[in-house]
Amino acid sequence: MFLTDADASGLTVGRHVRTMDSSMLGGHCEVTFDGLFVPDENVLGEVDEGFSYAQVRLGPARMTHVMRWLGTARRAQDIAVDRASRRELFGSRLGDLGLAQQMIADNEIDIAATRSLLLRACWELDTGVDARISTSIAKTFAAEAIHRVVDRSIQLCGGLGVSDDLPLARLLREVRPFRIYDGPSEVHRWSIAKRVVSRARRAHGSGEGPR
Repeated sequence: MFLTDADASGLTVGRHVRTMDSSMLGGHCEVTFDGLFVPDENVLGEVDEGFSYAQVRLGPARMTHVMRWLGTARRAQDIAVDRASRRELFGSRLGDLGLAQQMIADNEIDIAATRSLLLRACWELDTGVDARISTSIAKTFAAEAIHRVVDRSIQLCGGLGVSDDLPLARLLREVRPFRIYDGPSEVHRWSIAKRVVSRARRAHGSGEGPR
């Protein structure tokens, strides 16, 4: 890890890569290093330790993302429930229909489960234990569950849900990349399985593996 002046020779910030979401300040840019000189005093920490330093912040950072997107899911659910409680069709209110009730209930389940996994992971981080599995589980489940909540909320609101009259369509664009940001769901599943299998091998005395 190192610091360098933005106008240093050898550093070029190229095009801004536009993505489907827009809530991340600064966005994503192509950065080119070509002959950039970094003096010793601009190196942060030890040489060759940048990756390990970056890993330290990933667990807490992922959980703050879960917190933010969990709030998004709660907002989407509240919008959908309000709509379902007032919308009349087929001789009754939308919220009284079985299919709508199932989507509302599934949203509540996903929100509650996400919150529980988040609290568990944060507790492990606070107590200083190895929280890599818990943060990966919480991040993976949350990214997918929150997307389901917003998607169901749009479905409950029908045509209004996909319009700009409600924020749901925009919220769906914001939460979809979360399944990729801070580690794709597939990578987290691989990491979780690898650590669980390694733990089992150590328990059976068949050799050391990654913790």
